[in-house]
Amino acid sequence: MIKLFRQSRQKLIMENNTSNYIKYAIGEVVLVVIGILLAIQLNQWRMESNNNNQKKTVLNALQLEFESNLKQLEKVIYYIEEVPKAYLIANKMINNNAIKYSAKDYEELIMGLGWVYTFNPSNGALRSAISSSEIHLIKNKRLIEVLFSWEDLIKDSDEEALTIRKYQYESLALKGQYISPAGEWENICDEMLPPKKTYDYLGLLKDEAFENYSVRSYAYAKEYLTELDDIKNQNGEILQLIKLELTK
Repeated sequence: MIKLFRQSRQKLIMENNTSNYIKYAIGEVVLVVIGILLAIQLNQWRMESNNNNQKKTVLNALQLEFESNLKQLEKVIYYIEEVPKAYLIANKMINNNAIKYSAKDYEELIMGLGWVYTFNPSNGALRSAISSSEIHLIKNKRLIEVLFSWEDLIKDSDEEALTIRKYQYESLALKGQYISPAGEWENICDEMLPPKKTYDYLGLLKDEAFENYSVRSYAYAKEYLTELDDIKNQNGEILQLIKLELTK
């Protein structure tokens, strides 16, 4: 093509046809400009195509991660919700201590009040997207906002979980005065040896400190459940926004 242009130009020069030469030169410039614009447009299209493909890869990874996190979160909520249920039972037992309850009733009560289940989400895909700046391929501003605030929300809930864990650890001494730790876990731990200590569940229920323990366990669990509910709502919103972004 360049050789053809050169030959045409030389022919016009040799013919000394200035008018036609100027027209030719303008046409040649126009063709060159069009070629450059087409090349730029093609390159831009390729970049946009690559970015869209990479964005979908990032979104798919985030979707899988947050779907997995949601399953874990629902499991955590399920067990933490056992604490308020156990509190209501404890309150009933304390106020009706003349009633004889079975050993299983007492065991379920102690286990229910002592649940410490923390939410530990996977954040590998999210951190990778942020550190590589691929997260900015996402155009939905709200999605970017909730993704960036996700780990801060988890950090806040971790403080509540740590408070529960610390309190339950400190309460082992109270329960240890009346029952063996094996009494709490022998039903779910197959290899747990039977406790040598005699159970005194009634003595535990009559201890004023146990009532305080049940109340505080309930209060801490409710606070943690509030945090978990916020996390669940944000997790759900993230998944909805990802699904919306993938359909574009």
